[in-house]
Amino acid sequence: MQGMIFLLIAWIIWIYATFIMDKHSRYRCLIAMFALIFIILKSITIRFYSLNISGASLLMLGICYYLASRLPLKKQLHLLFTVFTLMVGYAGFLLFEMYDPILMFIDRVVLMSFVLFIFSYFIYSSSVKLRILFICLGTIQGDVVFAAFLSKWDMPYLIGSMEYLDIISITVFSILFINFISNLTSITRIKGNKKISH
Repeated sequence: MQGMIFLLIAWIIWIYATFIMDKHSRYRCLIAMFALIFIILKSITIRFYSLNISGASLLMLGICYYLASRLPLKKQLHLLFTVFTLMVGYAGFLLFEMYDPILMFIDRVVLMSFVLFIFSYFIYSSSVKLRILFICLGTIQGDVVFAAFLSKWDMPYLIGSMEYLDIISITVFSILFINFISNLTSITRIKGNKKISH
């Protein structure tokens, strides 16, 4: 069922922020709050001219724009270029899939999540925040371009559908999980080196 992966990951994030995260962290309440808001907005659809966008995707877009606006100008320009590239590529991929769906022999959610994860790692290997911004902004804007293209033929398409939210949640969760494992390995290695030095 579409959207179940997104819901599962959103609940995991809420549980982690509410019960496991450091009680003194200033991000704890924000993370828990936004996880719940995403869950509430997932089934809400907002119409903007001829386009339909899900409430959760609109919130995600707003958060990403806010975070991108707080970056230094040099990073903003680099992000603008990379996001534009991903936007065009993602919209092109959706068009290609629509015209020739027989080539999609692997589950599209798994395939697209894997491709986006690898692509983000090569573009922004040193920053998790930029990786997530790049993926979210590029794909949701690519979805907008694809929806605008379909609207010319009066073909209904929901920007940020449940399937899209599944893809994004898997990709972002994978980025955060790999980063967590990497940090854990680094801490373990540092502690091991200290024991050897003593």
